[in-house]
Amino acid sequence: MLNIQCQCGGTALQWRERKELWRLECCCSDCSAGMRFLHETKGGPQPPNHQMLDTLWLPNDFSVTRGLPNIGVVKLSADSRNTLFYCKECGTSLITDHVVYQDKVVITQIQNYAQFQGMSSEPHMAVKARHFVGDVDPHSIDSLPPFAGPQSEVYGGVSQTLVDVFPTLYQLGATGEMNAQKLAALQGITYAGV
Repeated sequence: MLNIQCQCGGTALQWRERKELWRLECCCSDCSAGMRFLHETKGGPQPPNHQMLDTLWLPNDFSVTRGLPNIGVVKLSADSRNTLFYCKECGTSLITDHVVYQDKVVITQIQNYAQFQGMSSEPHMAVKARHFVGDVDPHSIDSLPPFAGPQSEVYGGVSQTLVDVFPTLYQLGATGEMNAQKLAALQGITYAGV
């Protein structure tokens, strides 16, 4: 089983699967803004000092094994397409839902925190692509770690490889008894107004 937990240990989620469904490096401004927001306003762990996050796709079917009352849910604005789930005690980003995921998958970026081991195991899959490099400020593009894959898999916008694999992710994913939408309904969504 795959497990993630926050830095303080107050919240934990578990999946029946032992590994991620898919993996890429995301440089979009939304992902990095979410981690920065949690760090700056909720006391969350320090995110990487560059705008690239290792991102894992998991089924939208998990168990909250610890700390249900500690889970906060936030959108950075009323029109945000991302919904962030985090520990209210320590500000750790746990998972993120996005409207494109069709209630079948969620992502986690918890493995990007250098301060603690948030996942029960290292990612199993090699990184498939890097996308939204166009969102990175041109003055800080050199601060990104080198991409280990072929340059044909580095995209200024959304990764075509990801677009092509979405139908498979939707099939492999699931909307479980506990899922991001149910968790958001239980906990209530706040709006940051960033």
